[in-house]
Amino acid sequence: MSLRRLVSDLGRMCLQTASQSMEIQQNRAIHASIRAADSIRDAHRQGTRIGTGQVETMEGTTGAGIQTAVNTSSIDARLPTAETLKQQFDGVAYHELPLVYIRASKNNTLVTVMDNKNEVITSTSCRLEGFKNARKKTTIAGQTTGVAAGQRLVRRGIRTVRVQVKGLGPGRMTCVKGLTVAGVHVVSISDHTPLCELGPRPRKIRRI
Repeated sequence: MSLRRLVSDLGRMCLQTASQSMEIQQNRAIHASIRAADSIRDAHRQGTRIGTGQVETMEGTTGAGIQTAVNTSSIDARLPTAETLKQQFDGVAYHELPLVYIRASKNNTLVTVMDNKNEVITSTSCRLEGFKNARKKTTIAGQTTGVAAGQRLVRRGIRTVRVQVKGLGPGRMTCVKGLTVAGVHVVSISDHTPLCELGPRPRKIRRI
């Protein structure tokens, strides 16, 4: 008799715990996650979301599609004149300063330093500084190339230079920043990037 009562009490306890667990499961909230992409191609088509945080950009071509108002009333004061060529910078005339040519292509950044007699003092590039393949077309590679060229100039006793930039590559402005980091005083920066105004010649008219 006691064994039968014990079994019935045990069954009643099991039923109570089962009902309590079902109530807990019914009250539990269900959270659905975003459907994952089926493949890498789908993920590429969806794209990535960029946060609204402020990111420091070192590219020379950033903001090319944004039109901003520019005040051109004092633009003549920024352009060099005949007196600028006679101006002294660290005891050297402007036209006698060494000229740093920066060729910022899409895949590389070339730096060549020449004196006022058009004789090459030193030259370097991202590839010569140890960057290979896709690493050459980065802003870090351009800055490292500028630092290396600046250190070579400092070892030769050259502290003041002019800079001429050509191209729209990623190392366009970071290379100039690398020169200043190495301790070289940049007097002027001139842009000699060729821009086609009329574009290529149109195709001939098709005759049928």
